Amino acid sequence: MSVDEQQIATSPSNGVAEERPRVEIFKREQQSLIRWHENKIGGTDHAWWFYDVRDVSKWFSMMCISVLQPGEAAGFHSHMDETEGPYECWYFVMKGQGEMRTEYFDAPLNEFDAAFMPTGASHQFRNVSSEPVWWMTLSSRGGHPLKVDTYELECSEARPGYMEEYERIMAARKARGLPTP
Repeated sequence: MSVDEQQIATSPSNGVAEERPRVEIFKREQQSLIRWHENKIGGTDHAWWFYDVRDVSKWFSMMCISVLQPGEAAGFHSHMDETEGPYECWYFVMKGQGEMRTEYFDAPLNEFDAAFMPTGASHQFRNVSSEPVWWMTLSSRGGHPLKVDTYELECSEARPGYMEEYERIMAARKARGLPTP
């Protein structure tokens, strides 16, 4: 039976075919490799594979897998309620060692460690080791639509208010004696 044929499940109680939700399969080789360029909010050029579930999920929007080479980093940012709506995300280290930076602290993340970011929490993940680090992000908007489709913007710093937010984060880190950028 094909995946399409599996969309219709037979109810064991009455034998009547009924429409039921189905599992969606996302093969890596079917995902587009996207390279995010170096940007003004601390990100370096690195590869991303986006697994977009916005059309099939009520709660989640994306799962992304990326690899950071030594010295590379994601941009330092917050998911702002006024721009993206409620947006929570997980970062999960699959292989290697990295560092999670926030406006309050820096913390090492090793293989199978994770970090959870509620809406508005500043964060940056970077590779401070001598080996590549493979990591995954999983994001949810709790069923709320995007106010601005940030996935369609050309670059991270094009998000409304992001440069101002980056400057706020850097000022907070400096006031706490943390390194900037």
